[in-house]
Amino acid sequence: MTVPTVPPEIENFAQVVEGHLRESGARLSMGGEPTFLPLQPDGAEWSTEAMGPDKLGYARRFTARLIADVYPGGFAMQVFGKWYPGEALPRWNLVTLYCREGRALWAETERLHLDNTVVDTGDVPAESVAREIAAELGLGSFVQPAFEQETPPAPEPAAWVLPLAWTDGRWTSEAWDFRHSESGRLQMFMGDSPAGLRLPLYQIPGATLRSALVVEVKDGALTIFIPPLPWPAFRELVGRIEGLVCTRDLRNLIFCGYAPSDSGDELITYALAADPGVLEVNLPPARDWRDYTTSLAAAFKAAEGVGMCAQKLQLNGAVHGTGGGAHLAFGGLSEETNPFLADPRRIASVLRYWQHHPALSYAFTGQYVGPGSQAPRVDEGPRHGLYELEVACEGLERLGAWPDGSIVDQFLRNLLTDSAGNTHRAEICFDKFSNPSAPNGSLGIIELRAFETLPSVDWMARVALFIRAVLARLIREPFSEPLRRYGAQLHDRFFLPAFLWEDVKTICADLEAHGLPFDPAWLEAVFAFRFPVVGTLPAGQGGVEVVQALESWPLMAEEARGTAMVRVVDNSTDRLQVRLLGGASPDDGDLLVNGVSVPFEQVDGSWISGLRYKCASAYPALHPHVSIQSPLLFEWVDRASGKVTSSAHYHYWNPAAPVYDGRPRSIEEAAHRRTERWLADNATIGQTRSGRAPRQSPEYSHTLDLRRQMVD
Repeated sequence: MTVPTVPPEIENFAQVVEGHLRESGARLSMGGEPTFLPLQPDGAEWSTEAMGPDKLGYARRFTARLIADVYPGGFAMQVFGKWYPGEALPRWNLVTLYCREGRALWAETERLHLDNTVVDTGDVPAESVAREIAAELGLGSFVQPAFEQETPPAPEPAAWVLPLAWTDGRWTSEAWDFRHSESGRLQMFMGDSPAGLRLPLYQIPGATLRSALVVEVKDGALTIFIPPLPWPAFRELVGRIEGLVCTRDLRNLIFCGYAPSDSGDELITYALAADPGVLEVNLPPARDWRDYTTSLAAAFKAAEGVGMCAQKLQLNGAVHGTGGGAHLAFGGLSEETNPFLADPRRIASVLRYWQHHPALSYAFTGQYVGPGSQAPRVDEGPRHGLYELEVACEGLERLGAWPDGSIVDQFLRNLLTDSAGNTHRAEICFDKFSNPSAPNGSLGIIELRAFETLPSVDWMARVALFIRAVLARLIREPFSEPLRRYGAQLHDRFFLPAFLWEDVKTICADLEAHGLPFDPAWLEAVFAFRFPVVGTLPAGQGGVEVVQALESWPLMAEEARGTAMVRVVDNSTDRLQVRLLGGASPDDGDLLVNGVSVPFEQVDGSWISGLRYKCASAYPALHPHVSIQSPLLFEWVDRASGKVTSSAHYHYWNPAAPVYDGRPRSIEEAAHRRTERWLADNATIGQTRSGRAPRQSPEYSHTLDLRRQMVD
């Protein structure tokens, strides 16, 4: 595997972090879920839907690149994950299984169908392949046909079924008898999923074997469905099939079904998942930051090779991460080595530290944050939540070492949720820590969801190292300060990048005090991407800089959409940060926005103000009496003369037409759209202007809300 180049100062710091973890006796694994899009993402599967016509093809080609470049001898198969209400099928995961010691699990990569084109398998019948596999296993008499539900009854089988299990170290099978069924034969459920998922197992007597290998020709490809098997049996079965495939010179194979269980540390699993709007990559658990960065770089290289990227160009030219979440996951290499179970105070420490530092919640996530987002903070939920979390932290801190993990789940699952009670959509998610109700709920993983995919491997790696350093500091010396009551200041202050950057520097100072000198300058490029400058304006001896800030879109009331009840968000508001640069000062001039004087305060030596306004129309939305306030007119008024010396309009949307002609086709076109939305305006220069006094409120003392500056 190609190891990415890392600046020496960052490489040295990473070694310091690993040294801290070793001294603490902690083996901290880490992983992530970067997401990717085609360069030109068209269709619902790249906006709102999980499934679609092209996503699986991208995943297959992506997998082919991974196997060729990183995991030679890896075995690709399609497994099935979560099944959500309203979706016809479980979502697929395309996994690459790779033996950690490097021995090939499947050396014949070119025989796999790793594309989405319809192919021609020639005259190879599924029946003969099924019978030869059965003969290889000594079970030749147990293969039977399976038919589709059709009227009149289908004359030819659609698939061939071998009931199969691994019992006491040997292959076993049983004859399935469907003569008592209505059709008198094995007739599958209707659908277009693999035949192995559509077997009528409910018609089989309870004591009978209920798993099977299934062979069919689907969309022209020879498809083999593998039943649930332990790792030794799975490895033997794949080896026997590979031998048969080579002997018969078979091609265009698709393997699907169930990945092996109980593989321990022998397998590396690299999974691609269908997620709403994106292709999600589930990185294999890494032993340290260097392993994580290497896996991350492999994902970016494979994505580039198949025409995908890690950024989304918005209609108005804004450039964001791909959405869907990147998430960072930390835990132990096993439950026996999990550093959080070894000392549950560390769990409370993480919860306390994250609540103290909003930058960890807002600085690296998507543009949309707050209680209706995909990663709400605990203090953005019910009013009792923070108090109850304090009680829970005190209880965790009293637990002894190595408690039953399910106890930890009971402590947190009813506190760390979104507004609908969904535990998977909390900012700090324990769904995969020790949750006995979930199939993958006992992995000992803490998932940090407030992290979005960034367009650069280097940026994502730096953010991950920053978080790993924070966890190393907390593992070595737990943080026990009481939870903070930010109240309304949480959003008022920390939706503005200046306050977030101040908080990042506070965290870095704390890390340095604990022997982990992370330089905040390593994150400057990430902040410049997350909070881009949208325009500048001359102001006296300096200037005015307008920067994109964060916004919380309120949840609307529940309403019927078709057969489902849904809640949408009001996305009609936007937030900006205004900063005075150079020698500009409120003593020398007055900044007006749509005629209202902007109040400033000093933050880290700079004059700062937030600006919230109605940028677009939406339905449903709050405050129908407030008209769209874009474009915003910025004017600098010299305090001595009372006259306007510079002005500009900022358009949230296209200043030249009602709509844009589709998404930008390139990063250059996106930059042009952003540039043309900030327009210098000389119309009011030289005029005498007196701004209206801002109407403010206790909730928003640092942010001017233009929606409340109505003129009677």
